[in-house]
Amino acid sequence: MENRNTLYKMTKTVTEIPCPKEWESESDWDSHRALLWLAVEHMDKSDSIYEFGSGDGSTPLLANTKRWINSYETNKEWADKFIHTVHIDDYDHIKFPDGEWVNKVGVLFVDSAPGEGRKYLIDKWRNNAKVIVAHDTESGAEYVYGMSEVLSSFKYRLDYQPIGKPATTIVSETINVAEWI
Repeated sequence: MENRNTLYKMTKTVTEIPCPKEWESESDWDSHRALLWLAVEHMDKSDSIYEFGSGDGSTPLLANTKRWINSYETNKEWADKFIHTVHIDDYDHIKFPDGEWVNKVGVLFVDSAPGEGRKYLIDKWRNNAKVIVAHDTESGAEYVYGMSEVLSSFKYRLDYQPIGKPATTIVSETINVAEWI
């Protein structure tokens, strides 16, 4: 008998995502850009963006989207580089939005250190973000990040596997991200 949950899952894998030039990847560490752009483009302008792990490959681009950004970083040196980033000791104490912000987290981008903690953040936030974008999801990095099980548990999934670069995955419980491209 087939597992009933597999009947309702939608997944897709792509190797290219057309995006604006400034969102194109320039190196291995920013290979998430095109998929992150796709996520931001499909969210309402009133939806906020949460970023767990700031960096040159994402934070400046997200800041230019004119959206409400909540960027968090455990490395003080990286946090101090960006005016939109808050230095924190760990990601466990970040609160889910409440009041008027409930269900307003459009995009959660997870590219945090330590890498093995990403799977816990994805699972913890699965019902508080419309979509979650996770970097470094290629099978060769599974021994470090261990995200495959939690990512496979979502109803909707789009894997971006640019040739020769780290993969990025977007998942959602409510939005069919596989239809976006």
